[in-house]
Amino acid sequence: MKQNSKTKIFEDYPIGKAFISLVTPTIISQIIMIIYNYADAWFLGQTGNTDAVAALAVVMPVFIILNAIACLFGIGGSSLIARCLGRKEPDKAKKVFAFSVWGSILSAVIYSIIILIFAKPIIYLVGGTDATYKYIYDYAIITIVIGSIPTILNNVFGHLVRSVGGAKEASIGMGLGGLLNILLDPLFMFVLLPQGYEIVGAALATMLSNVASTIFFIIYVLKHKEIEVFTLNPKDVSFKFSIPKEVLFIGFPAALSTTLAMVSNIVANKLVIGAVSESLQSAVVGGLGAAKRINTLAFNICMGITQGMLPFIAYNYAAKNAKRMNKGIVYMFVVAVGFSLVAITFFQIFTKQLVTFFVPGQTETIRYGVDFLHIIEVAVPLCSVCFATNTVFQATGKKFASFILSILRKGVLDIPLMYILVVKIGELGVLWATPIAETLSVFVAIGLLIPFLIKNAKKNKQQLNLEN
Repeated sequence: MKQNSKTKIFEDYPIGKAFISLVTPTIISQIIMIIYNYADAWFLGQTGNTDAVAALAVVMPVFIILNAIACLFGIGGSSLIARCLGRKEPDKAKKVFAFSVWGSILSAVIYSIIILIFAKPIIYLVGGTDATYKYIYDYAIITIVIGSIPTILNNVFGHLVRSVGGAKEASIGMGLGGLLNILLDPLFMFVLLPQGYEIVGAALATMLSNVASTIFFIIYVLKHKEIEVFTLNPKDVSFKFSIPKEVLFIGFPAALSTTLAMVSNIVANKLVIGAVSESLQSAVVGGLGAAKRINTLAFNICMGITQGMLPFIAYNYAAKNAKRMNKGIVYMFVVAVGFSLVAITFFQIFTKQLVTFFVPGQTETIRYGVDFLHIIEVAVPLCSVCFATNTVFQATGKKFASFILSILRKGVLDIPLMYILVVKIGELGVLWATPIAETLSVFVAIGLLIPFLIKNAKKNKQQLNLEN
């Protein structure tokens, strides 16, 4: 059956081949998604409309909540599906698939209604002004109120399809949306719509690209009915076997991490602005933005490496194949950390050139960007360890450990450190909070991971002795 041929990647492929097959598509997908996320901002920047550019930055936290909802059902669902398949429980996996799909749709509808009803107070709460209100409102109505279901659903489908071994297909679907958005941006912004409606064009491009990606996944699921897990029938939704609890409890730390990262960025922006004179505020914000864009590439590739291995680890954990699971974990750690070290070396050598690419000709902004990048690049190898460790806990259903790591990295440690260090060091202290928080999180991660691996090895050994 098709399902069995897909799960061979978890069971039979040599570790190196399985790793490359699972991780390469997720890395490519992450790179495309980064470019996609920058496309709207870059094209809007060409208009010279500072209010529209500011509006896009302000509305992003509201839009990112959609990604948090997608993580809730996508990561939670994919982990449980892979474990069900490892235990040879395809019927339960099918129910998990249905719950994740329809749960995400219901959540998207609820969030859309909230934004529609409370648009005005929410816009001013996140930093909107009278000058930017109309731009933020137009973008939010199109991408969130109208586009919430496809935005969430295409991300959820990506995770769920990957959980049955369809890493390539998942990345094609998600990458399709990213590439289409890049192509549609200039078409809507500068050709089809009149001048002054560029942010509406950007919103339409984003919304329609997500619709296209979702349609791709729906067609893929419908055409591959021989894969037992796939279903779009709401009658397959089940609240038995602790399915809602398992999905939401595993997905919650990932959703929370996305939300806290957004809050952390908002706090960082406000603190660096408050730490310098008014004449330098634009330069410091521009420098921070450039440094974070550069660093995001390394962070997201590390995320692609670890996310790609989540179903592999989950499947072999549930199948009680500790040896194969551990080999996959080691491979994931070595490659993620190895890549991160290469990345920061590259950043160190070409710091000024990279920052200048994003803010050409802005001397003061470049200076801040260089200083900021030198600090936050230190966090990349540390972050790769935390990502990999959290992936192990997400894959194996260790809800508490995953929750602890998620809130430590973003929220519990970094935000208080920002407030402390900005007083002690100034604007650079805000950036030092990230590597310090990541360092402390690494110690916690290792302290949680090693006992888990030892306990799991002993449990599997006992199981093998009983079977023999």
